[in-house]
Amino acid sequence: MTATVTGTGELVGLEIDPKAVDPEDTETLADLILAAVRDATRAASELQAKTMGPLTQGLGGLGGGLPGLPGH
Repeated sequence: MTATVTGTGELVGLEIDPKAVDPEDTETLADLILAAVRDATRAASELQAKTMGPLTQGLGGLGGGLPGLPGH
C-alpha cells in the first residue's frame, strides 16, 4: 500500500494492492491505510524541513534578517 501526500500533508493518492484486501478483515486494511498515510506525511514533513531549513535559517528567525522590519 502506498499513500502520496503533498508538502502540506494533503492526501492526493492511494494505491492498494489487491492482495491486501480481505472483505472479512477490514480492520487490517484500515491499519495498512493509516500506516501508509502516516509514512507519506512523515516523509513529506522531513523533505519540507530539509528543503526549507536552510532558507529559514538565513532569515534569522521571525524576520530577523529582513531589513525594514521592526527591530531593524
